[in-house]
Amino acid sequence: MARVRWWGTGLVVLVLLVLGGGLPLVDRALGSGGSALAAGTVVAVGTERAGVRPVTFTVPAAGWVLDTAESSLTSNAALSNDEVVFNLNAVVPFGSLDSARLWNGLGRIVSMGGGRLPGTPRAVTTGHGLAGLTGALTGHGKVGTASAFAKDDLGATVTAAGPPDAYRRLAAQVRAMVLSIEIAP
Repeated sequence: MARVRWWGTGLVVLVLLVLGGGLPLVDRALGSGGSALAAGTVVAVGTERAGVRPVTFTVPAAGWVLDTAESSLTSNAALSNDEVVFNLNAVVPFGSLDSARLWNGLGRIVSMGGGRLPGTPRAVTTGHGLAGLTGALTGHGKVGTASAFAKDDLGATVTAAGPPDAYRRLAAQVRAMVLSIEIAP
C-alpha cells in the first residue's frame, strides 16, 4: 500500500484561503483612496481666503465617497457613489467671468474627453441664490448633468455622470448637491 501525503493539498488550500479571504481584508484595512461622507457633510473647495475655502456644497445622503486620489480641495472635489462620479471644480478666471462663458469652456473640455453637452443649457438658481446654467451630459455609455456658476472673480463647474441606471437612481441627490452650491463673496 502506498502512503498518500496530503500536506501539498493542504498547503494549496491554505494559500487559497489567504488569497481569497485575507487580501480583501487587507484592501479594506488600507482603504480604497476614498473617504466616506456622511449625509449633511459640507465639502469646501478652492484656495482658502481668510481660512475658508470659497466654494461649498452639501452631500445630501450617505453613500458618497470623496476620492482623495482625484481631489485637490484647492481646486476640485471628486465624489463617487454606485459608479456615478460627481466632480466640482473651482474656476479662477484670467478675465471677466459669466456663466455662459464658463458653460462654453466646460463644453470644450467635456468634448476633449469624448463627451458632449447636447442641447441648450437652462437657467438654474441654487438655494443660496447663485445663478448659473445646467444641462445634459452624455458620452462613453454614460449620462448625467453639467452645470456652470459664476460670481464676481470665481466660478464653479460641475459634471456628474454614470451608467444610465445608476445615474437615474442618484439623479435627485446630484441635483440636491448642485442646488446647494454656494460661492462666498
